[in-house]
Amino acid sequence: MPSISEREFDRLKHAVDELSVLNQIAGAINVSMSVDKITRIIVDRCLRRVNASQGAIFLLDDESDVEGKFTTFIRRMDPGSEQIPYRLNISLAGWMIKHKKILLTNEPQQDDRFSGLDFAELGIRSILSVPLLSRSGLIGILALFNKNEEGGFTDSDKRFTGIVATQTAKVIENAQLFEKEQRLKVIEEEIKVARTIQQGFLPSENIISESCEIAGFNHPATDMGGDYYDIVGIGGDRYFVSVGDVSGKGIPAALLMANAQAVLRSQLRGVNETMLSGMARSLNHLICQFASPMQFITAIFGIFDAGAREFSFINAGHAAPIIVHRDGRLDSTEGSNMVLGVLPDNNYELRHLSLDCGDTLFLYTDGVTDQKNNAEEQFLDDRLNALLAKHCAVSASELGSHVLSELLEFREQAKQTDDITMLIASCRKRI
Repeated sequence: MPSISEREFDRLKHAVDELSVLNQIAGAINVSMSVDKITRIIVDRCLRRVNASQGAIFLLDDESDVEGKFTTFIRRMDPGSEQIPYRLNISLAGWMIKHKKILLTNEPQQDDRFSGLDFAELGIRSILSVPLLSRSGLIGILALFNKNEEGGFTDSDKRFTGIVATQTAKVIENAQLFEKEQRLKVIEEEIKVARTIQQGFLPSENIISESCEIAGFNHPATDMGGDYYDIVGIGGDRYFVSVGDVSGKGIPAALLMANAQAVLRSQLRGVNETMLSGMARSLNHLICQFASPMQFITAIFGIFDAGAREFSFINAGHAAPIIVHRDGRLDSTEGSNMVLGVLPDNNYELRHLSLDCGDTLFLYTDGVTDQKNNAEEQFLDDRLNALLAKHCAVSASELGSHVLSELLEFREQAKQTDDITMLIASCRKRI
């Protein structure tokens, strides 16, 4: 049997040890682990194998500015070692973004790539930095500092860490995607709960009495809408009704909507027509005070007196209410006040509408008329008016169903761009 030299034996033993460590790393990590745990395993095994005193993994953060593009995700070092200096982190990150290759220097003080850094003061004697590259590009770097042997890092260390980086980059990237997916699932569940809570703010039932019928419809464009409507009985045949449209969409709009509705409801005890202007001023002042600068609300709210067949209301920058007469004629009021949430000391004018027996009051948000179809045509006022006139003799709930059905048919496969909300109050029987 041929013998092998001691040098060849050491080389083979080194290769076996290296393969053993690589196998340990591969077997110890998987995408179901947290990114934190994966990076800890990688840094720990590399420090032991290479015999370095410090190590870190910096992961690329696409949402940061250039200077903060890499975030130090995990760091390991010997007890008593100095922290890896921030300026060195930035220098490594910048060099690696530009070159995307292994950097090895055992004399960093004389290395032109790090001019301006006093490595003696920093306690850094040697650096081995390796890019973490996946198919999508650079996702981070693995950096080791201060080899605990004379001569510093070797070509063998360079080869080993390069193999580790190649093996683990994709695992880290997949683990990041897995964590994002899990966070998104949590957010989706929270949005579902928030949506259920938001729907609970809306009236659970329509009003049907001898003197009137009041029906509401809300068809949000996203999981969390910014529209609302409300129907609250305030005694006898009198009802406080409101329709509002908060600027924007999603959770911020939904939160502002919920607050506006709560403020209005809190002032309904003993409410009468003379109090409506004051309620508008109070709500406007609060929104100006607490909402973000770009948030505002358009709204109509007031008292629908089914017995007297009158509607006394405030219009804060909203689409004008429409009266659908029983013979198909339509009437609408002109003008409105400023939207809520822009001028803190704005005053709001009280307006009045009179209805006849068989007439219907139609309130809506601009999601109705702004809806587009596949050809980018909007539904617009003319289509709405024709539809209301056509169905002038049906009940409030039937009228709302006709409008919603017609809108969905008009939309075809186009995306719903805004929330659709309607409140319809009809005087159907002679008192």
